[in-house]
Amino acid sequence: MAGVYKLEIQESTEELKQLLRAQTMATGKERLQVLYLLQTKQAKTVQAAARLIGRNRVTVQDWLQQLAASQRC
Repeated sequence: MAGVYKLEIQESTEELKQLLRAQTMATGKERLQVLYLLQTKQAKTVQAAARLIGRNRVTVQDWLQQLAASQRC
């Protein structure tokens, strides 16, 4: 099913807000925004999160896969 992700977001909503405020690079902000949207349930799917930030679903899925791979190590 498209848009279903299997990533456990470890940061709390408040931690993600703080990280967003501290982030200076646009790409970092976008990636944190996706996590924030998914964590707060403002976006229920990857496709919805991608639409909200103006990125392609595949791009956002790639970001999440990279994050999941880094968490496994």
